[in-house]
Amino acid sequence: MNELFILGELMNNPMHGYLLHQILNAIVGPTRKISWGALYPLIHSMLADGLIEQVPEEQPEGARRGKGKKKKIYKLTDEGRIRFFRLMEEPIPYSPDYELHFYMKLKNFGLVSEEVQFLILHQYKDYLRYEIRHEEERLVYAGGDKRIPKEEQQYILTFFRHRLEKLRFDEKWVLQLIHQHRENRQGLE
Repeated sequence: MNELFILGELMNNPMHGYLLHQILNAIVGPTRKISWGALYPLIHSMLADGLIEQVPEEQPEGARRGKGKKKKIYKLTDEGRIRFFRLMEEPIPYSPDYELHFYMKLKNFGLVSEEVQFLILHQYKDYLRYEIRHEEERLVYAGGDKRIPKEEQQYILTFFRHRLEKLRFDEKWVLQLIHQHRENRQGLE
């Protein structure tokens, strides 16, 4: 997921690591942070794999040489572009980070074809349906399990219903996006 983020950010402009770190942390939200200890090894690995390259920092006009530390600027290579498009097309493994990974892809929709956008939206819809089936099964199981004390069961069921409502809301949202994409494609034909 972080590799896709870096490649996506570098698709349009070279950037330094500090800016990549700031943008990534803004995206992942206030309760999750990507540490330097996770980001810089990934950058070094991507450099070694030839996905990105380090380029000299351009000095603004009038800047004095030798003052301050130069920032390391990273730029996407042709191999990095190929990897970016491959990652955008690959299905996301079902994991606790699935939604965040999906949002990384959604953020880069302007860089991929309509077909790939459509594919990504359908993959997210399938993921949501998988999660919905799971929550429905948990509701039935917890509602019928006589070993769970009634007071506890009430709160367990409240949690499962709430999660199910959120998933159904997201499913409705992605179905609307799919419908909009379908209409846009038909309008272009």
